[in-house]
Formats: sequence, C-alpha cells, structure tokens
Amino acid sequence: MGFHKVNPNDEIKKAIVNNGELETYINEADAQYQLIKMLVEFRKNIGLTQNEVSQKSGLTQQMISRIEKLDNSPTLDNFIKYVMALGLKLKVDKVKDERLLSV
Repeated sequence: MGFHKVNPNDEIKKAIVNNGELETYINEADAQYQLIKMLVEFRKNIGLTQNEVSQKSGLTQQMISRIEKLDNSPTLDNFIKYVMALGLKLKVDKVKDERLLSV
C-alpha cells in the first residue's frame, strides 16, 4: 500500500465532526497558548526578566519558567501572582457568543 498526501486541516475538521469535545479542547488549548504568549511578550516588552518577576511574585524563577512554558498549567494562585507581578490585573467579562475565552 502506498502513501498518499493528506491535508492536516481537513483531517482535523473530520475529527472534530466525529467528536464535538475535540473542538472544545482545541479552542481551550489555543486560548491558553495565546494568553501565555501574550503575557511573555508583555513581560519582555516592559523589560522584566523571569528573575525579576520571581522576586516580585514570591514564586521561584523555575516556577516562572514553567508558567511561561506551554506544557504546564499553573495553579490559579500562582498564575494570579505572576500576572500581578507584571503589573496587570485580571478582568472577567461575560461573552455574548458561546466561546468561553477570547484573547
């Protein structure tokens, strides 16, 4: 049997049609990725190092590094400490559509 070229986006769409929960998971993972990416870019743009965020937040530099990696989900407590150390605050708004999170 030979190989044939597949379009990954088409395969993802097919998988989503077969499993509705997959779309929710993909959207949540993408929202997490976009949020962390935005926060890391913000930290760098204001000139803070991970060590400085560590000192301001009371978290270890290793924890800051883990928060900024995409393969780790911090506790809510640690995430809030991280955000506050960046000089930011969290705001929760009700959305009009079915999406749970927009970045």
